Amino acid sequence: MNDELDILQIIAKNPSISQRKIAAQTGISLGQVNFLIKKCVKKGLIKIEGQTAKSIKYNLTPKGLAEKASLTKEYIKISYGAVIRVTDRIRSIVKQYESLRKKIYVYGPEDEMMEICKIALGDNAEYISMPSERDMIQADSVCLYWERSELENNISWKDENIIWVNILN
Repeated sequence: MNDELDILQIIAKNPSISQRKIAAQTGISLGQVNFLIKKCVKKGLIKIEGQTAKSIKYNLTPKGLAEKASLTKEYIKISYGAVIRVTDRIRSIVKQYESLRKKIYVYGPEDEMMEICKIALGDNAEYISMPSERDMIQADSVCLYWERSELENNISWKDENIIWVNILN
């Protein structure tokens, strides 16, 4: 996500939060957090109250609230576009292999990508989230995945009768 948006969201929830805690929550360095807060202050997005580090309080200004809403909207647009592209790719891959009468499997953790696959494919695939279920995949089929490192740890790539397709490539 956008670092400024992360900071604005955190400050909106907890105006008394320290920069150190913001850094810990976002994974951004403390120096970068300090820089971004100063940048937001210069842009008129945040107003700082208090004299000492222990009494400091950050308040979003009306301009800051509007910017937070705008950045959130942009983030949602970008995310939605990415979901649409992945969904279209999944459907395209499946269409290609269904014409060859291949059974479709989806292999991966129960995460957001699995949910996208379920939306894209519905009942047209079998979903396998546990490595122990790997043996359920029939020969002469296609298996969609997205986390190669997990896959390599759990299966043999020498299985010649299964076509493995990374949906993110």
